Amino acid sequence: MRLANARLLDGSLTDIDIVDGEIERVSSAGSTPAVGDRRDLGGATVIPGLWDEHTHMGQWARHRTRQSVLDAETADVAAAMAAGAAAAHRGTEPLVLVGMRDGLWPTAPTREQLDAATGEVPTLIVSSDVHCSWPNSAMLRRLGVELAEPLLREEAAFEALSAVEGMLDPDALDRHVVDALAAAAARGVVGVVDLEFDDAVGAWMRAGRATPTRVEAGIYRHHLELAAERGIRTGDPIAHRARVGRLKVISDGSLGTRTAWTAHPYGWQSDEGATTGVRNVDDADLDRLLARAGELGLDATIHAIGDAAVTAAIDAFERAGRGGRIEHAQLVAGVDIPRMARLGIVASIQPEHALDDRALTAALWADRSRDAFRVRSLLDAGVAVVLGSDAPVTPLDPWLAIATAVTRTRGDEAPWQPEEAITLEQAIEVSARTRIAPGERADLAVLGAPLPTGDDPHAVAAALRAMPVAMTMIEGETVFEA
Repeated sequence: MRLANARLLDGSLTDIDIVDGEIERVSSAGSTPAVGDRRDLGGATVIPGLWDEHTHMGQWARHRTRQSVLDAETADVAAAMAAGAAAAHRGTEPLVLVGMRDGLWPTAPTREQLDAATGEVPTLIVSSDVHCSWPNSAMLRRLGVELAEPLLREEAAFEALSAVEGMLDPDALDRHVVDALAAAAARGVVGVVDLEFDDAVGAWMRAGRATPTRVEAGIYRHHLELAAERGIRTGDPIAHRARVGRLKVISDGSLGTRTAWTAHPYGWQSDEGATTGVRNVDDADLDRLLARAGELGLDATIHAIGDAAVTAAIDAFERAGRGGRIEHAQLVAGVDIPRMARLGIVASIQPEHALDDRALTAALWADRSRDAFRVRSLLDAGVAVVLGSDAPVTPLDPWLAIATAVTRTRGDEAPWQPEEAITLEQAIEVSARTRIAPGERADLAVLGAPLPTGDDPHAVAAALRAMPVAMTMIEGETVFEA
């Protein structure tokens, strides 16, 4: 097959010849004889197929069907929204709402507020970063959990959400996941990293998960021995285009929940005093987990948001004598950046979080905001960077991450820390795993509009966020066409 008259990022007009799922030749338009079928793209821009390097696919698939309280500016407003949802709720399944950002609310939520709003409908309001949730009493009874405080945080929140998801129809979930990946393919996505908290590998074994999109399914510490029993290693096939991914270790919390582990206290304190967040895994546990993953042939990634957590993750990889990934790396001390480059540690970051959390950063990390949400600093130092969404925390749409990485703005907001912006070419490169070159897989996206140019960051951001995709190909197979 020949994709004729394809425009590359450098502006050149080329012909791309594809044989057996790989790019065989890239040549100046019209300069060589065609191989096989010929499709004239008429000068449309072609880029490598995009990846979302950090998703939670089951949660994202459900999230697309759930009511959001993201716009609620107080606990009272969120409770009122839950009241409306509870009144309309039918059946015996629990009610789940999403998008809570209690870190920005002027007063903390209470159990009594949610009970008064939702009554006997088991209700859970999940935070936008998924690190805490607000259950009503009926939900706690359904879960068999006793809780004195109003919010579930960190491991307790993850366990509660997993338990709730386990109460729902798995066949319906699989249908939602396939629909979500079809929508992602329509945005040029050819692959995702699925870091779902439950047994993601087992989920992708189910026949109902058949999807043409590439998937890497992560493994958590509580499934390490299950991975050993299955005899699976990173890169092994699961089913269809799904493969085994990495061990993921959650070493600290999140900014919004005030549980990211930091070297200095937050600019906020609870009734108990100042906080530096929460460390979930100590050095000995990190060493043990990385060693066990190595024995099993599993690569590793460590969730680390606060600067202390990032330092500890780098230290652990250095002690293990291996590279790996750090998920999020939202607050990184300057001295740690060259260490990441030297050790070959990949920074898996989600640019949209920078804009979602700029108010929280100003309130909680104001004294260290220059260390927050770095991109250019990492790339300039030689750190390998990959981009993702953390869906459902932000939507599974790589153009949002690309737009923010390039402009550091959205809407009419002033660009935030614009010195950390990167070029459009860099943003696309770190959003893809292939290049348009001979010998590479023919994972491609054909755009429906020219890439924006100009110096107005707001115009560029708007154009990138709305970028139409005309066609997505995986191994030369068309998996989406407008």
